[in-house]
Amino acid sequence: MFKFKTISILLTFLILLSHCGYTAQYAKKKDLDFSIQITNLSGDRDFNNLLQSELNRYFDKTKAEIKNFKISAASKYEKNTTLKDSSGAPSEYELKITVNFEINVNGTTKNITLKDKFNMKKIDDSFEESKYEKTIKSNFAEIIKEELIFYLLRM
Repeated sequence: MFKFKTISILLTFLILLSHCGYTAQYAKKKDLDFSIQITNLSGDRDFNNLLQSELNRYFDKTKAEIKNFKISAASKYEKNTTLKDSSGAPSEYELKITVNFEINVNGTTKNITLKDKFNMKKIDDSFEESKYEKTIKSNFAEIIKEELIFYLLRM
């Protein structure tokens, strides 16, 4: 009797979960009706490389009938000390990224600025701290890319 209840509850849960109405936030790359071409990047080199690799997935020169966005980006990465310990050594940082995009589509140009920030505690091992900071930059690039895609979908 106990096995039957467990199995029926599990099956009910699986059926409800599979029909929960999940839909993707935006279409997959192959379903998008635009292409992104990066014309110029300036600013923080590490962040720009990460952002470029994120946006290169949306470059499609095979279709002529889609919107082709030509994008220039200028990034500014800052690492500011927000908290110091009793000896005056930094114990917490605020990492900020600001990216100014110039978007050119069909002869019209629009400018947008996207920002993100993150508070990071100091790590005693400088190698681990550097590695963690690179991970945060990678997350920044992904977040900025998603915000840019959402903006382009509304254009």
